[in-house]
Amino acid sequence: MPSTTRHESVSTLAVRNYWWASMVGGLYFVGGFVAWGGTRASIVSSALFLTGGIAGLMFHYRMPWRSRARRVAMVVGHLFTGQMILIWQNAHLPLSDYTTSGNPDIRAILIYLVSSLIIGGMSMFGGVWGALLGLATHYAFIFDLHEEFSFKWAFPVLIALAGNIVSSAAWRLDEAYLEMERLANHDNLTGLFNRRRLSTEFERLQAVARRSGSALLLVAWDLDDLKKVNDTQGHAAGDEYICDFARALRSHVRTASDTRAGDAAFRIGGDEFISLHIDGPDGDTLQLRAHSVFASVSAGWVRCDALTFDQALTQADAALYQNKAHRKAIRAISV
Repeated sequence: MPSTTRHESVSTLAVRNYWWASMVGGLYFVGGFVAWGGTRASIVSSALFLTGGIAGLMFHYRMPWRSRARRVAMVVGHLFTGQMILIWQNAHLPLSDYTTSGNPDIRAILIYLVSSLIIGGMSMFGGVWGALLGLATHYAFIFDLHEEFSFKWAFPVLIALAGNIVSSAAWRLDEAYLEMERLANHDNLTGLFNRRRLSTEFERLQAVARRSGSALLLVAWDLDDLKKVNDTQGHAAGDEYICDFARALRSHVRTASDTRAGDAAFRIGGDEFISLHIDGPDGDTLQLRAHSVFASVSAGWVRCDALTFDQALTQADAALYQNKAHRKAIRAISV
């Protein structure tokens, strides 16, 4: 379910910064060739990389994919395109685009260094496969394999290794942040949202309901016999009792469909739960659904389209206590 407090992942930040950096790099090369008086081919080919960077930045902001794989694929694809442009430039641009002395070593070192930077980027975002792709193109088309063995042979590999270290660290940080977010917002026993998340989701769903002209229902739930289960069967059985109701709340109350904007369920105490429903049935119908699979629960509900969070909780609690007293009275008569 969407969260208004979701932490922006490390990989997302890295991708965003890459697109900005690629634009700066593209402007540098295009501007450099223009200032140097380079050929039209040098300017146009460099502009292709710049155009890709601009397009990537627009996609990043307008299509904020949650999938890390898609974001990484776009970056690696852009870097690979840059490597192909570099290979073409190395083969077809005249020396005059790089040096006035006509010394081919100057062009060779510039192409070599830029290719090494691209390898670093491909390994940083694409991991091992990005590194292998970058190294393969570098040694096949950029580096002179007949050159005497020197540090130039090892430098791209070292850059690729460094990029892989960064890639692994970013992946682990993303996993750690996701786990921290889960622990901060979810009840550890049931997997439902916790009390900390309740006010945020109430405000979000209330805003959605107002925009769509739908009703927002808040239902307070309370398990009737948790203490009895704990006392007679032990706390492990009590925990399972709580989880049974959480499963019932997910499967029989929070019924998702394409026409519903979203519901949410929370465990806010030992035997206390809250559920929020946009454009759902009334609370009595929801309670009947719950009783079909979990009979020992009381409920109180209120429509809270125009209520504050505190008002909604207060009124739902009052309705819950009335329902709980009514159920106790019925049980006493039946006994």
